[in-house]
Amino acid sequence: ESLPLAALFSSRSRPSSPSQRTAMAFKVRAVTHFISASTYDDLVAAVEQAVPFFRTAITELGRREQVLQMARIATNSFEDWAPEAPEEALAQLQAFDGVLRTLEQTLGVAVIASVGEVRSRLGDGVLVRALSSTEHIFACIAMKHGPAGLPDVAHAHAAAEVVLALNEATRDTRGEITSGPLLGAPFVFKLAITCNVRPGTPFFPGAFSPPPGQTAERLAPKGTTWVAPAFAFACENSDLLVRAFANARRKVDGQAPTLNSPRAAGPPAPAAAARGLEAAAAELEREFGAMVGSLDALGRDLERLCPGVTYAGCDSSVASAASPDASLVTAFESLGLGPFAGAGTLTLSALVTAVLKRLPYRLVGYCGLMLPHTEDSGLARVADDGALSIDTLLLNSSVCGTGIDTVPVPGDATARQLAGLFCDVSSMATRLSKPLSVRVWPALGRRAGERVHFSCPFFVDSAVLRLDPPTQRERTTDQLAAAARTLGLFAAGAIMGAALAGRMTTRAFSG
Repeated sequence: ESLPLAALFSSRSRPSSPSQRTAMAFKVRAVTHFISASTYDDLVAAVEQAVPFFRTAITELGRREQVLQMARIATNSFEDWAPEAPEEALAQLQAFDGVLRTLEQTLGVAVIASVGEVRSRLGDGVLVRALSSTEHIFACIAMKHGPAGLPDVAHAHAAAEVVLALNEATRDTRGEITSGPLLGAPFVFKLAITCNVRPGTPFFPGAFSPPPGQTAERLAPKGTTWVAPAFAFACENSDLLVRAFANARRKVDGQAPTLNSPRAAGPPAPAAAARGLEAAAAELEREFGAMVGSLDALGRDLERLCPGVTYAGCDSSVASAASPDASLVTAFESLGLGPFAGAGTLTLSALVTAVLKRLPYRLVGYCGLMLPHTEDSGLARVADDGALSIDTLLLNSSVCGTGIDTVPVPGDATARQLAGLFCDVSSMATRLSKPLSVRVWPALGRRAGERVHFSCPFFVDSAVLRLDPPTQRERTTDQLAAAARTLGLFAAGAIMGAALAGRMTTRAFSG
């Protein structure tokens, strides 16, 4: 018997026990180790102490036939442990990058680190210089709010200036990282603007640890806390979403969409659509409950095997892979409710997040649906078709996780425009009491609608999204450009056709 539709957002059925589960088809994107330090020396010592933990985690994952994509370290704000003098602070951050490089060689897996949530140190240039001159270091800037809960516009503007300065500092490489584990990715994707994000998310760049001695609260179970040193899991698991929704559609009407034609099965009847939502929630809870349950069991084992290191929890978020068959757009459209970004998308986003937040395990971080524009081939396709906008992403962020993530914006974006976006996301996060963040890349030399290319395999090429609605002049320019492209294709086709006709005529006369 199917659940009432309203029950999809409140029921708490426990998935099968770990012993009953089959091998999972998800990737462990990261084990993030949280360190709280008062001095740089304390930080380096804590990293050295983390080596046995990481080795044990890698071994235990291997025993479960899982491969760790990346080991991560998240510290409290470098404002807490680095010197106040800018040159000394920069020297320590660069030295820390060398420590991370050594750790990477020791563990045999990629290593990156977040140097925490920057609260006030935005104007001395240290953050920009550190991010642009290191391979392994990430950071986030926390938005500030006034007494009425409104975003601090001046602080948002200062954060925007940091983003633009980092982009300008890396202009010689077109803004791209030229070495290290994220070769080919934009430098600015090493920096996030965070809004209402708690310590403990394993996803970067919004990961950070609380100050020394302070506890951090889990998302679930409510009221439980952890203290560093601790660790959490992040997964790459959008293929589970694809499988769950395809199974739901198959159970409702026996039709199974394909990768090449995710909407080929056609829209279901209204009654079948309601059953499809119910089935989607049930399949999603089964798939993700098994995944999080298996990691929860592993986390408790590691906590026992590594005394002194606390298992904070798992971020159950849906995180995309670049592969087309793992796109969340493929998953959404497989239910037959219409194209992604159209009517009904918000409902599915809410459904996914509701299920992920109620899983009965230790949860930290966002625990929602992530919509990383250039990390998901389906989202990139929707953007190329002109159907994806920042407004659409922001609307869906009201019911899901991360916010505006990995979005290329016009290269001539101004600090005013970026600050306005940061304020919008921050206002939503505050009003809805939820964590959100922003990662945008002002793609140098690119206009809205033009494609950007990524050489990093974790990202996919896609169109630049507008920050503001187009003016009439911009609409006219876009229309002329589209017409020129159409005429160019027509002319090329005509020339090719004439060439083929000429070859056929030549053959006729010569034969």
